[in-house]
Amino acid sequence: MINFTYHNPTKIIFGKGALSGLAREAGKLGKKALLVYGKGSLKKNGVLKTITDSLSGAGIETVEFGGAQPNPTVSHAEAGIKAAKENKVDFIIAAGGGSAMDTAKAIAAGAQSAAPLWDFLSGKEPVKAALPLLTIVTMPATASEMNGIMVLTNDLQDNMKSGIGSPFLYPRVSFLDPELTFSVPVQATAYACSDIMSHVLESYFTNTDTFTPVQDGYAEGIVKAVIESMDRIIKNPADYDGRASFMWSATLAWNGLGHAGVNGAAAPCHMMEYPLSGLYGLTHGAGLSVIIPAFLKFSENTRRERILKFGTNILGLDPEELRVSHVIETLTSYYRRIGTPANFREAGIKNPDLNLMAEQAFANMRTRGVTGYEKADILKIYALCS
Repeated sequence: MINFTYHNPTKIIFGKGALSGLAREAGKLGKKALLVYGKGSLKKNGVLKTITDSLSGAGIETVEFGGAQPNPTVSHAEAGIKAAKENKVDFIIAAGGGSAMDTAKAIAAGAQSAAPLWDFLSGKEPVKAALPLLTIVTMPATASEMNGIMVLTNDLQDNMKSGIGSPFLYPRVSFLDPELTFSVPVQATAYACSDIMSHVLESYFTNTDTFTPVQDGYAEGIVKAVIESMDRIIKNPADYDGRASFMWSATLAWNGLGHAGVNGAAAPCHMMEYPLSGLYGLTHGAGLSVIIPAFLKFSENTRRERILKFGTNILGLDPEELRVSHVIETLTSYYRRIGTPANFREAGIKNPDLNLMAEQAFANMRTRGVTGYEKADILKIYALCS
C-alpha cells in the first residue's frame, strides 16, 4: 500500500428531514445564494419551494439559476458565473444530481476568477479559490456531494468532455434525504447504479498491489450494496431502506477513501466514456456500462486475477468453474437486466467516430494523469464496444 494523505472537509447531514438544517448551515455562509438546479422536476415535486421557503425564513435571499443539463455544459456554467458575479452572491447551493452539482462547482470557481472556465478543465489554469458550496442531493450517483471533482462538456468548441479535481471544490455541507429520491425513475436509477459501481471498480481493477484487503473489501461491499439496493428499488421505488443504502453507497464510492493507498488506481474507463456522453449525449452511467465490459475484455490477460476475484467476491460465481469470459458475460447480463446498455448499438450510437473519440479520451488521460494507454489501445477497447 502506497503512502497517501486523505482529507475530506465536507459535512454530511443524512436522513429523513435532513433539509430542516438547511437554513442553519446556509446562514453561516452569508445572506445571498445562487440556487443551481435542473430543468424543472424540483419545481414539480415541491422541493424547490421547500428550499426557498426555508432560506427566506432565515433572511437569506436566493437567486435562482435553473436549466442544468444531464451532461452539463460550459456555456450554461458561464451564464451562471455571470449571474453570480452580477448578483454578488455569497455562496452557491446546488439542488439535484451530479449535473447541478458540477455546474455549481464550475460557477463557484469561475465567480472567483477572471480565467475562462475551460482553462480549468483543460488543465491550463488551476482552481485557486471558489465560493462556498452547499449541495442538496436528489439524484445520487456521482458523489459530487463529497468530492472536489467537476466535469463539463465544452459545447462552445468541440463538445469535448473533461473533468478536474481541486480541494477548493469540496462542498461545505451536503444534505442527503433518501425520501427526495423516491420519484427518480427506475431507468435513471439504473444508470446511476452503473456509475456508482464504476467509481469503486475502476480502482479495484487497476490496483497493482498484491495485498490491499481494506480497500478491496471496501469496494466489494459497496458494489454488493448497490446491487442489492437496486433490486429493492426495482421492486418498490419508494423502498426507504433501498433508497437510503443506494444514496449512501453513491457518496462513499467516490469520496476518495476507497482508492486511498491503492497503487496504480486510475479511472481509464471514465476517460474513455467522456466522448460518448460529450459527443453523443449518452447518460454517463449508460456510457460506463458500455465501456467497462470492453475494458475487461481488453485486460483479460493483464488483469486476470482481479477480474476473477470480482467474479467470486462480488458476483458470487463458483470459483471452481470461473473463467474471465464468464465473469464479463455475467456483468454484461446484469447491466442488461437493470436496463443499461452493453454496447454501442444498445446505447443508440450507430456510427461512432472512433478516431475522434480516441483522441479526446487520450487527451483526457494526459490531463488527468492516467498512464499506460496509447491511442491504439483506446481504439481496440472502442472496437470491443461494437
